[in-house]
Amino acid sequence: MALLTALVATTILMALGLSVALLGTADVTLAAHDREARGLTSASHAAATMAVADLHALPSWSALVAAGLTADTSASPGRFVDSTLTPAAPWGGAPLDLRALTTRFQAQSDAVASLGGDAPIWRLFEYGPVDRLVPGVRRTSSYYLVVWVADDRADGDGDASTDSNGVVVLRAAALGWGSGRIDTEVSVFRQPAAAAGAPDSFRILTIRPGH
Repeated sequence: MALLTALVATTILMALGLSVALLGTADVTLAAHDREARGLTSASHAAATMAVADLHALPSWSALVAAGLTADTSASPGRFVDSTLTPAAPWGGAPLDLRALTTRFQAQSDAVASLGGDAPIWRLFEYGPVDRLVPGVRRTSSYYLVVWVADDRADGDGDASTDSNGVVVLRAAALGWGSGRIDTEVSVFRQPAAAAGAPDSFRILTIRPGH
């Protein structure tokens, strides 16, 4: 009887020890996921901020939402542009396919056409690894940034390749290892100055998480 009691007690203690170990592992995993989500969020916000600054610096938005050398790219891209549309993934593994990524995003956008207005056509505006934002600094991150630009749905001119109301929309995505991704969507307004030599009116209308 004493032996049986000792065996039962040992089994219970082993089960408790295993439970504690599993809880510790789960805590570590959750903490890692939380750090990754916060890193992706910060990277997405950085991409959106960079793209807004480049929009502000452009002398004209006339070609911004028109197709560039390919239908996937803007005819007036930002300064942060990679040398290829199939770049190496910063975290290793297979190269990224920005054309395929754009096609999937466009399909998701088209699926909400019931929102009404002019359906946007999304074009690549900026794209590159986050570490290129700070040249010369030792590589510390493994995120890839992609920013698309499109005419807003309320434009009303029926032409997704021409901006008629001075409002465009940016979608900034930070991509990470596996399927990690956080998006930020920003709509921006620009109105040409009434007087020659005066600065254009420029302001951010909305900032929200992408879906």
